Amino acid sequence: MSRLHVWPFSLFLGEKPSRGFSPSGSLRFPGAAGSARFLLLWLFLSSAIQGAIPFWQDAIAPAWAAGHATVLPTDPVVSSNLPVFTLDQTVRLALRRNPDIAKERALVAQKTARSIEAGELPDPRLVVGEQYFPIGFNMGQSLLTMTTVGLRQSFFPWGKRGLLRQRAVQERKTSGWNLKDSEIRLVRDVRLAWIDLYGETRKEGMLSSLSSLWQKAFQAALTRYGQGTASESDLLLAQFQKDNLSDRQEALRAREKKSLHRLMRLARIARPFRIADEEPRIPPPLSESALLDRIDKHPALESRAAEDAAQAIGVQAAKKDRIPALSVEGDYSYFMAPSLITSTPNLFSVVLTMNLPVRPGERQDQKIREEERALESVEARHEALRQKLVEEIQNAEGDYRTLTRRTLFLDRVLLPEATRNVDAALAGYATGSVRMDRVLGAIRKVEEIEIRSLALRADRMKAMTELSYLEGTLQGGSHEQ
Repeated sequence: MSRLHVWPFSLFLGEKPSRGFSPSGSLRFPGAAGSARFLLLWLFLSSAIQGAIPFWQDAIAPAWAAGHATVLPTDPVVSSNLPVFTLDQTVRLALRRNPDIAKERALVAQKTARSIEAGELPDPRLVVGEQYFPIGFNMGQSLLTMTTVGLRQSFFPWGKRGLLRQRAVQERKTSGWNLKDSEIRLVRDVRLAWIDLYGETRKEGMLSSLSSLWQKAFQAALTRYGQGTASESDLLLAQFQKDNLSDRQEALRAREKKSLHRLMRLARIARPFRIADEEPRIPPPLSESALLDRIDKHPALESRAAEDAAQAIGVQAAKKDRIPALSVEGDYSYFMAPSLITSTPNLFSVVLTMNLPVRPGERQDQKIREEERALESVEARHEALRQKLVEEIQNAEGDYRTLTRRTLFLDRVLLPEATRNVDAALAGYATGSVRMDRVLGAIRKVEEIEIRSLALRADRMKAMTELSYLEGTLQGGSHEQ
């Protein structure tokens, strides 16, 4: 199988090869005459195969020869006609449209209706009866036929009715606090998704601005290369670093789309939109001590407290089942004579019925134990959630303070130092005292610090968002008491 060997770029510049092309039978072209003969042979071969392999036309020419960088095709630019939403607008849309919030609101309405109905006596029952002695079907033909009409009313055991009403009220409060917790949790999720999208957008813009530094390095290498004082590797390395930004920006755009789709799902926005350019305004957080002092006012813990109260009332209501339940029935009866005219009412009766707990060990006592174990479970979940929120407050507040200090240090110390380092490296490379890898390393440090600073600012806003949720209010930072 034949091979087509491509010589290094140095041969096109008329430089002498330091060694033969291959140790076994390959041609050698010593000196300038050999280089000239090789160039003629190369031009002949490239002309012969130009029609057979047309894609070589673009592959052979170096990128700087055409005066532009080789870049990847990008997605179409986001249309400027798309609507622009601010963070507050997106939050309001999410609270109004999110189906989970709608479900919680419906549950609150259900529990409210239940709290009104709970503890009410059951509706009275109408009792209608017909008795005939002796047994037969010729009713009205005997003086022993009797018709009865009455009302029956059942009653709870003494004191249970009020307990049932109190329990329903606590369950309604539980549902209301769950709704409040779901709302502030949704606000937190929307803010976090917004920060992710904002960070990806800002990072893409930052890489675009940093491309000017890579362009400076490339221009410096190109200038010295034209003067014959720089090697081809410097030019190739600078070109690669400059073009590599295109692929990184492509990856950023993919992550930006995912963040946008998540934000659209949370806010229930059907069509893509653009976010406002200004930095998200997250309410300033309270101090750790202030958050810990008001932790029991968090909706999630308020909900657990109401659930505890409802279950404790349930234990008391179960104990009331040891008391007999009563029902009262009042009847009005009269005998049916053969003639309605001669029939006379002759009986009024009141019947008292008692539901006696004859086996409390197997029924009432077991029900009480069931409610008591449920109360222990609810109280344990309450305490576990409280400890979890305390830990989250401590971690988020610590992260917020640390990220604030690191952001200031990067912006005020590291970034100016790295920028001065780039300027010095470019100046040294222009005079030949500094190598290209030193210049590129300095630029990479600036890029690294810029990216790190942006990530720190995004993480700081996320920590503020978490603290705003842990404060337990929709706005956060309101310092409500």
